[in-house]
Amino acid sequence: MPPPSSLSSGPSAPPAAGPPGPPASPVPLSGLAVASLVLSLLICLAPLGLILGIVALVRIPGNGKRGKGLAVAGTAVGGAVVAVATLLLVVGGARFDAWTEEGGGLLGSRDTKAGTLINLKAGDCFAPAGGLFSPDEVEHDRMTDTSVEIVPCDRPHPAQVYGTFRLKGDHAISDPAAISAQAFEGCVPLLHDFAPDTWALPDVGFSSYYPESVSGTGGDRTVRCWLGAESGLPEDSLRQDPGAWDADQLAYLKALRPSSEAWFSASVKVDTDLAAATAWAERMAEGGAESAKLLRSIDGLPARTRGPVTALANRLDALSGVQRSASRAATRAEFEKRWDIDGEDASGEEWEARLALGLPVEDEEGDGEEQQP
Repeated sequence: MPPPSSLSSGPSAPPAAGPPGPPASPVPLSGLAVASLVLSLLICLAPLGLILGIVALVRIPGNGKRGKGLAVAGTAVGGAVVAVATLLLVVGGARFDAWTEEGGGLLGSRDTKAGTLINLKAGDCFAPAGGLFSPDEVEHDRMTDTSVEIVPCDRPHPAQVYGTFRLKGDHAISDPAAISAQAFEGCVPLLHDFAPDTWALPDVGFSSYYPESVSGTGGDRTVRCWLGAESGLPEDSLRQDPGAWDADQLAYLKALRPSSEAWFSASVKVDTDLAAATAWAERMAEGGAESAKLLRSIDGLPARTRGPVTALANRLDALSGVQRSASRAATRAEFEKRWDIDGEDASGEEWEARLALGLPVEDEEGDGEEQQP
């Protein structure tokens, strides 16, 4: 029996085969996976992190690199950040639209573009930054802020340009009162070209913008005449299409144009300045007489309309006599006395004529609603 020291407790170790070799190289880490996770944690770069994570997941099985967990994490974080950001944009946009259209803001900014009053053309709808109208007590106050937002006319808008023309006379504009008067007189005919049926316009005011110095506008001497909403915001262009009226309606509107132009030619000075008041009264007398003449000359009116149209012509003639008398007044008190016609005007006869012709009229209850006969 061999001695205990010679007993073996297992198989013998193999003989040495030479010196040990270098340790095996570790599997490389995917740079795309690392970049995916890092970029996904940066909110503004999260979409890029999401994309890199997806690319890393596709490539790792083929190149044998490590980092699948990092790529999964980068993809998940990037996707979550993108999803949350998208949700916030949608909700925030809906709230902004609700504020701009219903909460008193001007208009949806996506539909507007910034500009100035001198960029506006006839037909443009806009929102002036400095407010719509000058104070009535300041005859020649001009807008000091010419910034505007140009708005599509099928969106709510405070104002619309109805015509433009160039100032005449000396290029050195130095008399604001004279220029304002020229602007006012030039805008009235353009209004009736733009909207021949002024009766049918909504509750709007009339104003204009003119350059006070050509040096500040690059030589531009254009007056821009515009309508401004006094209540509510129109959602369509106020331009009227003559094709919407038949021949009798067109003839009626053309006949009333002299009287209507005279009416709209009144400036704020009429209430305080005798010369302005008498000049306006003379224009009213001439315009009314001309309209009465044109109304009587319309041929081929249907029988149902002839009576109301003739009654309107007679009324305009009667008012013309009163207005001409007032135009010759020597004092303000005398003007007021001669102008006094007991609050009467031609609106009743005009209402009847429009109703007979099929033009829109306000209802007799006076609540501002229009009705089509």
